[in-house]
Amino acid sequence: MSNFLQASSNTEQLSVQDYAKDAIQAGIVHLGVGAFHRAHQAVYIDRLLAHDSQKNWGIIGVNIRPQDSQAFARFIEQKGEFVLKTMAADGETNYEHIRSIVEQIDGASAPEKVDSALADAKIQLVTSTVTEGGYYLDENRRLLLEHPAIKGDVEGARNTLYAFLYAGLKLRSKTSNAKITLLCCDNLRHNGELLKTGLMQFLAAKEDTKLAHWIEQNVSFPCSMVDRITPKPSQQHVDDVRARFGVDDKMTVMGEDFIQWVVEDNFAGTKPALDLVGVQFVKDVVPFEEAKIRILNAGHTCVTYQAALKDLTYFDEAMRDPELSQYFSDFILQDSIPAIGDSVVDLPAYFNIIARRFSNANIGDTVERICTDGYAKFPIFVFPTLEGIYRKGGTPNKTLQGIASWFTFIQLSNQGKVSTPYHEPNKASLVAFSNDAAGIHAFTTDRYLWGNLPTEFPDFVVHLTKAIQTSMAKYV
Repeated sequence: MSNFLQASSNTEQLSVQDYAKDAIQAGIVHLGVGAFHRAHQAVYIDRLLAHDSQKNWGIIGVNIRPQDSQAFARFIEQKGEFVLKTMAADGETNYEHIRSIVEQIDGASAPEKVDSALADAKIQLVTSTVTEGGYYLDENRRLLLEHPAIKGDVEGARNTLYAFLYAGLKLRSKTSNAKITLLCCDNLRHNGELLKTGLMQFLAAKEDTKLAHWIEQNVSFPCSMVDRITPKPSQQHVDDVRARFGVDDKMTVMGEDFIQWVVEDNFAGTKPALDLVGVQFVKDVVPFEEAKIRILNAGHTCVTYQAALKDLTYFDEAMRDPELSQYFSDFILQDSIPAIGDSVVDLPAYFNIIARRFSNANIGDTVERICTDGYAKFPIFVFPTLEGIYRKGGTPNKTLQGIASWFTFIQLSNQGKVSTPYHEPNKASLVAFSNDAAGIHAFTTDRYLWGNLPTEFPDFVVHLTKAIQTSMAKYV
């Protein structure tokens, strides 16, 4: 054990993988070391490193956001090590000492170190978790070139992952010239394709055709589906770890006992043998993505604003609320699963798993966390079900109800009449959605949110307007 995690008590309760950290070589650079990465990819890699033939897959964890530098400084102090606390629905709790992030770089203050890492031939894989909004793409997959962060990066700043990938891959193309895989681990449909299209548009804006050509020849962008409910880090778990093990781990992260990672088998360079630790390599990730995004993510999104309007604090409380529990079942069984259609995934069985996971009272996943970033979530998670049912000639009533509850939540949040804080990075995009005929029309016809649906299916605007009126009458 490291000095940081030299537990002084109950060491038998803290599991640790059997490898010597100083024998590990980095093979992965990860951009965006948030709680989800630490509860998911870092855990799989930690398990992989225990295999004798896989010692070259340590992670270099990179922070790219200046606003996260302070928290990341503590992570550097802890040498990238932390405790993962896993809680099952029946209350069984496990603790793991995770050591796979063998090096830490604050790219916000030392970008050149990130460039060197990305150029190193020993690095074979770049993973990223920068949230849905971190890709700056509109509904047509166009890079938002006028966004200040992207504009600044095209001119040479370092705001987004594109700027870091650009500089690092450029250096790699000129030095080691080694092939590399960029594996997006964010909750986006076709996430590998989106990362590639965003990066290639960024290169076009930089007018760097030489690097674009090199990337086409030497870089792959596999899609992946990642899953583990990971609440926002909480002092409660930090205190628990301190009391139990006598260690001061400010980076303690907690997650549910379920974990899944499905990866498209498309690696430009060497592939880590992650199948040894339960990762599924598949030819096509789409069926798994669709099931997860349309059942888990859309379920979260459509229920959470209704939970907020009922003043619930934790998502598991929503699953114990008879009205919301029934709504969740109806949304999935009447809209979501029929919109997906045939699938290699057993969708009813998957729905039952999700319902159990959502009901896990030990997770303490807050309604506030899930309400965050609604403007980015609805087009990704909810729109496919909406469109799917209209295309089949039906009316997605439960989906419309979930959308209407978001509109209602926006109104009450603006008026300070709802206790759940609303963290919305795209706040400016919501300004037109006022609580009057013009505002409702702006909302129901917003192209970013609903694409061509309002013109293709004019009934959608009528249906959603009615659902909004019903929701407003109920909650206001």
